[in-house]
This record gives sequence, structure tokens and C-alpha cells, in this order.
Amino acid sequence: MFGKKKKAIAFVDYEYWFYSYKTRFGLTPDPVRWLEDVKSDYELSDIWVFGDFSNPSLAEEVGKIRCITNNIIETGNTFRNKKKDMTDFVMLDYIYRAADENRKVRTYLIFTGDGHFQSVVKYLTEKKKKKVVLCGIRDSMSRQLEAVATDLRLYPKEETKFWEYARMIVANMAHVATIDSIIPTFWGTVEAVARYNNVPQEPIVETLRKMLDIGYIVRKERRIKFQKTVTILTANWELLIKDGLWKP
Repeated sequence: MFGKKKKAIAFVDYEYWFYSYKTRFGLTPDPVRWLEDVKSDYELSDIWVFGDFSNPSLAEEVGKIRCITNNIIETGNTFRNKKKDMTDFVMLDYIYRAADENRKVRTYLIFTGDGHFQSVVKYLTEKKKKKVVLCGIRDSMSRQLEAVATDLRLYPKEETKFWEYARMIVANMAHVATIDSIIPTFWGTVEAVARYNNVPQEPIVETLRKMLDIGYIVRKERRIKFQKTVTILTANWELLIKDGLWKP
């Protein structure tokens, strides 16, 4: 039937997702949002998530993952220096087995950027005649892996990045509004938000400029000691509340 979504099965390297997001963007994965994005094009029959969840940072993510699937595969083992290799090995094993056991599923979504998966992607596309959609993190992808995939979906999406960084900025503006001694200049805000959230300054600068263009943040003149006037930032709380960026 025209418009019917293709059935697919997904395999997610959560270690890759989590650490790439944290290192490059200062963000954490949102499995529910990712699933909503994927379901716009595919009907998922199964989702398998892999990682060493004995690690405290990853352990905190399990609750979020359970919102989309209970198929969470713990890959931790006693060989501490080989844990990441073990995750790859276990995930590869599940993919190869699925190729034999799920013959009716023609589309595979593989969330990884690791070049070790190049062989299995070629196996699925060339030997099994499957469609392989590679989900990956921007600027954290193996070029060789990208080249053999049928399709590519990159994360985080620009819209996602904007809303996440915008919320960080709004939280800072709310904090500053309670302290008269803080003078919220453009660059002072950038430095404070980046430092507090442990994120790069560049995306905060870009997001803050967009918020100024939209009208979420407004520039105003403020007179301080010795009659000096500086340009400060203030929040348009009414618009931020209206668009769901702040809850009073």
C-alpha cells in the first residue's frame, strides 16, 4: 500500500551515542526523541541497545532507554581495557544472527560510527540484500562506514541542539535575575553557561544570537557604578513561557 512504513529492526551502540554527545556537544541522548524521528519513516519490530552499563555514567541512562525498549544488552566484562571492543563484538553477533532469523525484515537501523561495522553493513547490503540505515553523530563517523550504508541519519538535529542549548541559557537567565550584583552581558552569559554545563562556547554563542533574533532575549542599556552604561541581556519571559522554554 502507498505510504506504508517499512518494517525495520534497530541496533544501538549506546556507548558511542552517549560519549560522542557528551564530548562534542555537552548533551545527553534523548532515546524517546530519536525513536519519534525514526518512526516517522519506519515501523520498528525490535530495538536492541548495547553498552557497558556497569559504568556509573551509563547506568544513569538505563531509565531513559527503558522508555523505548527493554532489550538492553549489558556488555561489561572483567577485561577492563577491552570493554569497548566487547560492546562492538556483542552487537555484531546480534546483527549477524538477526540477519538469519528475521528474514522478513528488510531494513536495518544501526546506530554507530565505528569502522568495525563496515563488514557487517556490506554483508547485509550485498549478501542479504537488506537496506541499512546508519544513524550516527555529526563529525564522529567513520568515512568508510558511511560509504557502504544505504542511507544516513545524523544526530543531534539542528533543532534539537538549539532547544537544548536555549534551555541552558534560559536557566542561567533565571538564576541571574535573582542576583542584583551579576551584570548579564552577552559574553559573560556565554562564559557562564558554557562553564556551568561543561559545553563548548561556540554553540552557546550561536544559540544566544538566534535567541536575540527571535526575541527570546532582549538587549537593554543599564547604568552601573560611576554612571557607566553597559549593554545587558534580559529574558522575554512571556515569549519563553509561551514557546515552552520556561516554566515559572
